[in-house]
Amino acid sequence: MKRAFVALAVLVAFASALLPSTAAASEAWILDIPVRGIPNQESGMVRVILELSAAPAGSQLVVNGSTTLNLGDTLVVAGDSVTYEALTGNNVRITYVPLSNFGADFCAGTFAVEKQIPMRFVGAQDVTAYRMSTYVVAAPMAECSQVSKHTGDTPASLIPNDDGVAPALTATYKGRNTFDVALVLDKSGSMNDLPPGALSGPKKIDILKSAVQNFVGQWELLDAPPGGGPEWSGDRMGLVFFDSTAQPQTLIGADPPANFFLQRGAANAWDAIITKANALVPGNSTSIGAGINEGMSQWKADPKNDLNVILITDGIQNTAPLITPTGTGFLGLTPVAGLPQELRKRFIPIQTIAFGTPAQVDDTLLRNISFETSGASYQAITSSTMFDVFGMTLVAILKGNTASMATRVLDTLTGTGPSAAVPVTVDRSPQRVVFTVQWAPPARQMLDLDVYPPGASVPAIPTSSKKTPQASIQAFDMSQGFKSGAWSVRVKRDLKSADAVPYLLNVMFLEKELDYQFSLDNLHAVTGDPLGIHVLVDWDGKPLPGLPAGAIKVRMQRQPDGMGNVLHASHIKTPGGNTITPTGDILTPYDYKIAALGQPLIDSTTPKDVAVITLTDQGRGFYGATFPDTFIPGTYVFEATLDWDTPLTGHVVREERLEEDVKPRADSAATAITLTGDAFGVWTLTVTPRDRFGNYFGPGYAPLVQARVRSGGRLRSATPADQDQLGTYTFTIAGAPGVTPVVDVIVDGVLVSGGR
Repeated sequence: MKRAFVALAVLVAFASALLPSTAAASEAWILDIPVRGIPNQESGMVRVILELSAAPAGSQLVVNGSTTLNLGDTLVVAGDSVTYEALTGNNVRITYVPLSNFGADFCAGTFAVEKQIPMRFVGAQDVTAYRMSTYVVAAPMAECSQVSKHTGDTPASLIPNDDGVAPALTATYKGRNTFDVALVLDKSGSMNDLPPGALSGPKKIDILKSAVQNFVGQWELLDAPPGGGPEWSGDRMGLVFFDSTAQPQTLIGADPPANFFLQRGAANAWDAIITKANALVPGNSTSIGAGINEGMSQWKADPKNDLNVILITDGIQNTAPLITPTGTGFLGLTPVAGLPQELRKRFIPIQTIAFGTPAQVDDTLLRNISFETSGASYQAITSSTMFDVFGMTLVAILKGNTASMATRVLDTLTGTGPSAAVPVTVDRSPQRVVFTVQWAPPARQMLDLDVYPPGASVPAIPTSSKKTPQASIQAFDMSQGFKSGAWSVRVKRDLKSADAVPYLLNVMFLEKELDYQFSLDNLHAVTGDPLGIHVLVDWDGKPLPGLPAGAIKVRMQRQPDGMGNVLHASHIKTPGGNTITPTGDILTPYDYKIAALGQPLIDSTTPKDVAVITLTDQGRGFYGATFPDTFIPGTYVFEATLDWDTPLTGHVVREERLEEDVKPRADSAATAITLTGDAFGVWTLTVTPRDRFGNYFGPGYAPLVQARVRSGGRLRSATPADQDQLGTYTFTIAGAPGVTPVVDVIVDGVLVSGGR
């Protein structure tokens, strides 16, 4: 129960429960939509789902005291759009779009004002409970025509209000609107390999199965309703496996007709997700596009809730349908189920996890998929980092609803244990604290936790708990008498053993007052672009300005070298064409070279600490900073720490991780271009792209290197060859003896030669 008005509603409801029961013919409230102060992400839509005591037939919604909507109506009221519609069961939905706050599109909210809209439900039914979510533009730098992203900072609220005609609303507030989540999991042949740099241990497929188990368990405990009950039981999850094709999974107990999405329901209902994920068996090649399309198609057939897609892959797409740039430059995919080609215009967040180094997966593709759809993108290399990024993905989905990460510790338990105590600061905001320890398969039931609230000399008994084969999860509801202050946690042995066990310990909060949302300023950053990062901090629904200097810091990580530089400098002989691995996956010459380089390539492309930057107060709860040193292409990691102590909030400590990809931008002066001909009029055009910092693009860019013959010949092939996988691209031009062709050369949209 996040806002002050919720407590008011509950108190009113409690008082009314002491009176004789009467059917409420109508109830009134004010829909308050405050100004967020972000012109391109002002609140553009509010959805309120009312739960009624009976079927909604005959009910009405009165807006501004005079406009009446019947079920199925959409009307314009004072320049805004209002829809009142029946859902399944006894539910109705109100959708309010404050169009009068915007100009040409939903990024044009400079002159937005606070909205306070009187509403009244009229009907023989009683409003027993409600949920609501506030939505903003998901990716302002990509698409502004529609709002689709949940926000928890400065959200809309319902204020019970006796309007003189009807009494004030007394319904129970149940939090956010529910989610549908499609887990899209790679089962290509390479998932049967060891993780990068590993010489033994669990294979990637086994690590993924374990991570899915832990992800489901953490969601079940973190986002359960405070005090118990079915408030969030409407969340649903489905599974898609993909290799060369996509295979949606039928789940026991899932919603008809497709039996794809399984509703959360009771505490262990989602165990069917775990059981099905455990059946994942590696196949052959990799069709990322097929996996995404299948997950979205299943949802279009049953679009009950807002959808999130979580995509996990360890490779590079090599089977149609392919995700490629459209004519606008944004990513597109074969249209499916009435969804458009461009991913940004589907308005469905796609969270991506790359299981491997940037050299082994198409990291740029995955990051752009997420950035253009307002998802989060992470890279996992080991079992511990896979567990870590799955946890951060859960926080990203629930951010604004709201969840946060308090502590993340990667360590190894040696000897008989336990570990040293890890301090955890719990302030006044968390309504639930969840502790999780995770370790790699196949070892089962190896570790457990001792959690100590302030002043405790013995471990506390959790409010709820769950164990998976490679995790122990404990949740503590603050309403059950637990106090804020200095907590601590120790990792201990669950089984008697002295084996060394690497583990991930993390602590998550289900928030009450605190909300914060990080954003990165660059959509498609190139070398030399300063990287901007901002965060909006909110306390109890209001911006939180004036935090102490140094309250929010970011530890920057950057690759030691660009992947293109390493590949260009390496002269490893590669096969002349594609080969098939023993596991059935497609291995291109490019893949072959990456695999052959092994650990040196991993070391060169794994981000390392380079700087710490401090976010400064920019007013209205905004804090921001820039990182200018982007002269190396590749992955840039923002490890953010929020740490402050003020009278309003107490001592607050939180963590967040964001990742961004910086690609090279071709430079005409640095790019090497040669044109040579023979006596028969056959010309060879050679292009070696580099950026202004001297970074080589390296192999894999053939589709983005283009030649345009204006006169004196014609191209034999529009796609250049890169025979040695060095990033040196050759075109063959058939012309006339003695006539030098006139050619334009374009690299990733940049004209580097010709055109004059």
